Amino acid sequence: MQLSQQIVRLSPYKACGPDGIPNILLQKLADLIEEYLIQIYQASICLKAYVEAWKEFTTIVLRKPGKPSYKVPKAYRPIVLLCTLAKVFTAIITENVMHMVEKCRLLPDNYYRGRPGRMTTDAVHVLVDKVKKAWRKGKVASILFLDIEGEFPNAITDRLLHNLRKRQIPEAYIKVIQKILEDQCTKLKFYDCISDTIHIDNGIGQGNPLSMILYIMYNADLLEIANSPEEESLSFVDDTMVLAVANNFQETVKLISDFMNWEKGSFNWSLSHNSNYEISKLAIAHFTRKRVASTNNCGQSTPLTYPKLELRGKLIKVVTSYKYLGIHVDNQLFWSTQSHKAIARATAWMLLFQRLRRLSTGLSLKHMRQLYLAVAVRATANDLVEI
Repeated sequence: MQLSQQIVRLSPYKACGPDGIPNILLQKLADLIEEYLIQIYQASICLKAYVEAWKEFTTIVLRKPGKPSYKVPKAYRPIVLLCTLAKVFTAIITENVMHMVEKCRLLPDNYYRGRPGRMTTDAVHVLVDKVKKAWRKGKVASILFLDIEGEFPNAITDRLLHNLRKRQIPEAYIKVIQKILEDQCTKLKFYDCISDTIHIDNGIGQGNPLSMILYIMYNADLLEIANSPEEESLSFVDDTMVLAVANNFQETVKLISDFMNWEKGSFNWSLSHNSNYEISKLAIAHFTRKRVASTNNCGQSTPLTYPKLELRGKLIKVVTSYKYLGIHVDNQLFWSTQSHKAIARATAWMLLFQRLRRLSTGLSLKHMRQLYLAVAVRATANDLVEI
């Protein structure tokens, strides 16, 4: 039953891996080969083995949209294309591991995405709830938004296996995962160019069904660093934030600084997990609606002044609005920036459709409606989320 469900879930016409077997072919022949596949997969888990041919995959190199220059590696995103049978096998392991994780509560509750029943809006709602709870107590909140560079490719296999054992994942699955990650090889494909075979001894390949749950287990320790009830961290894969609540911003900045710098803090985690922070992209937002009386203009008020935060000798920039998970969160939670961005994006789409809808040479109403539902609605969905 589990195998047949995974085969049905495959995108029928998605690009295939080095074996050249399209998903649609496996779906058409499922009834004939399902019994044999069950025996192969069960033997792999019982014997803690992995087919050598499945360790070869193709890595498609895609451009990240909106980058100012494509002359640097960071402007590209590698996507892994596995052999079709390997893809089904790793999807089954992923489902089993995720079931154990959720049933036995092996992960922190403040981790989002890649887990059933959790989504982007949940993480944002939790952020808003915690900030408003602080306000109701007469306190203020500061949030440091972290940026981890090269999160998936830089993962250390030995550290990952250690974390899996720490989270009490069964040894049979850990051994299979170890076999999957060891002695891998790939060929980079960029447009029509294909590289020579490259051997991989590190990292978690994006595109593998296992990649999400493995990275969740890899950086789950980051969310358990906080050692004070006034500190907390939330994570959505590599988008992690550190929240501190106190009576004033001097105290919140000190809490965040301690979180990052103490002996078992965030910088120590980044060093042991080969997950460096890109300090230039870190930002801190101070959440409050409080104002103080102006010393220059009688009867008027001005915003509070914010203390400086320095990490690794660099000054962290202070922002009044930050784009977190595609949603612009402002430090007063009025959502004005998010509203303006959503209206501007919707207006741009409407102007584009207006050009296509001309009485003489434009598209028909039927085709316009189809285009609107297929393109515009999907493209603007994230911007029109109601908080």
